[in-house]
Amino acid sequence: MYKLTQYKDPTAFHDKVNSLLMEDEAANNLPLGLLNTMKTSDKYKDPLLLLVENGDGMVAGSFIMTPPHYLVSTLKVGREEIQGIAEQLITFCKNTNITIPGFVAEKETALQLTHAWCHVTGESFYVRMRQRIYQLNKVNDIPLSDGKMVPVRKGQEGLLARWLLGFIEDTEVIHMSGEEALERATDMIENEPYVFFWEVDGKPVSMARGARRTENGITVNFVYTPTEYRKKGYASSVVAELSHLLLKDHSFCSLYTDLDNPTSNKIYMEIGYNPVCDSMMISIV
Repeated sequence: MYKLTQYKDPTAFHDKVNSLLMEDEAANNLPLGLLNTMKTSDKYKDPLLLLVENGDGMVAGSFIMTPPHYLVSTLKVGREEIQGIAEQLITFCKNTNITIPGFVAEKETALQLTHAWCHVTGESFYVRMRQRIYQLNKVNDIPLSDGKMVPVRKGQEGLLARWLLGFIEDTEVIHMSGEEALERATDMIENEPYVFFWEVDGKPVSMARGARRTENGITVNFVYTPTEYRKKGYASSVVAELSHLLLKDHSFCSLYTDLDNPTSNKIYMEIGYNPVCDSMMISIV
């Protein structure tokens, strides 16, 4: 019998679940990175933190949600145990009036958890994105395009906000208003050290960001090139140069890709990113 326990203190929750998540640090870069951010800032308001323990009190998994995002689910249990865990999760959500928009998890965990959830609730689901998690320990020697990598500067908030909205439109992962994008862009420029443009003749043509640190790694995300600048190697160049920079202070880089975009997956592997596992983002409707 498994037990779900809600935590309000991210540090206390991190102390309980960290050793389990660190068994596969790159694969668990999302929950680890979220918890590290929560421990050091108040960026996420009212996060949901649920610990999963077996009958002997051993940690068997975690659920982390930063509304309005999906429930990040990590479970080290058998298929038959997931049904009981899903039933407890449903009861908890009903009792606390919490709505789960969907799940993000390792592929099999995501599918099993979703089927168990929908079996009880009668709800439907669809796969929002098939993903793959990659890890890089060394950047391959690849040819770079014209231009150079430069940090995003104060005064470029508007451009960065537009590109964030472009990224979101391409990926359809989250919703963000123009005002929210501008706030996010301003915060990134003022408070984050790893937000970069690739510039050609002083003009930004692509971007990438390093964020969500784990104990030994860091994640590359928000890789975006506007339509008019694509197929010129700019994304490859900025990701390669940013990854090289990040490896000076971290043992590895990780990233998520959309498996239905073969071009980006090919680009990342050419840079030196190696597949770790497949993941899924599944919407509950």
